[in-house]
Amino acid sequence: MKMFKNLFEILWTIWCILIAGLVVLVNFPLLVIFILIWGNQENAGIDYYLRFCARTILVFWGIRMIYIKDKKLDFDQPYIFVSNHRSYLDVFIAILGIKHYKKFLGKAEIFDWPIIGYLANKLGHIPVNRESAEARKESFQNILNVAKSKTSLFLCPEGAMYMNDKLLNEMRNGAFRIAIESKMPIVAISMINAGELFPPHKIRIRPGRCINYMSAPFETTALTLDDVDALRESVKEEILNNLKSHYPDGKYPIEFNPKNYSESIYAKS
Repeated sequence: MKMFKNLFEILWTIWCILIAGLVVLVNFPLLVIFILIWGNQENAGIDYYLRFCARTILVFWGIRMIYIKDKKLDFDQPYIFVSNHRSYLDVFIAILGIKHYKKFLGKAEIFDWPIIGYLANKLGHIPVNRESAEARKESFQNILNVAKSKTSLFLCPEGAMYMNDKLLNEMRNGAFRIAIESKMPIVAISMINAGELFPPHKIRIRPGRCINYMSAPFETTALTLDDVDALRESVKEEILNNLKSHYPDGKYPIEFNPKNYSESIYAKS
């Protein structure tokens, strides 16, 4: 039975990769036209089209996204969106769930990839370089400038996908400093089941449901940098409570022995 399951998952993953590649290749010329017309300007049309592409891919992958949104969430307003970071599905979850224009952060290396890197650069998403203190400072300033322009951002404060069974690893302060300095509210996204459907440690895609909670905004207007730790802990508690409601044992149902893997998928700075 286990052998049959593994075979099915391998074949399904191959199918998913082919579908994703086909969707990207078919829509790439149209996206290039959009970029030539609007560049990296804030444009609802481009955002809607990217949601259409992401939704198409997930339909063929057999992954159903479920969003449970707080009534106070208003997509006519910009936010700093932060989430737990357990899967390569994160970007799909953010594209579909955040129903207005937003910018993403990504490892600097991703911006050198063919097609994906080209689109990320031309659409104005933000490369994060952690090679040196100077590079980190420059990346932080670029992110802060985008936030001060009142454009929504999606960040993962854990910084890496860790190979352990913790529901949520320690969050860095960067996202919370940016929210306070830009006076942008924070919205916490709690992603459930993403790591099982598209695990971080191997290329394996499975059909199923992915549940995502989107919190009420955490206001930052009256906060100062002295409140960074308190804001971080409030957001962390929100995400953890949602995770614990689905994982009552208080740990992530990983399918491998962490001793056989490095601490994280990509190195911390």
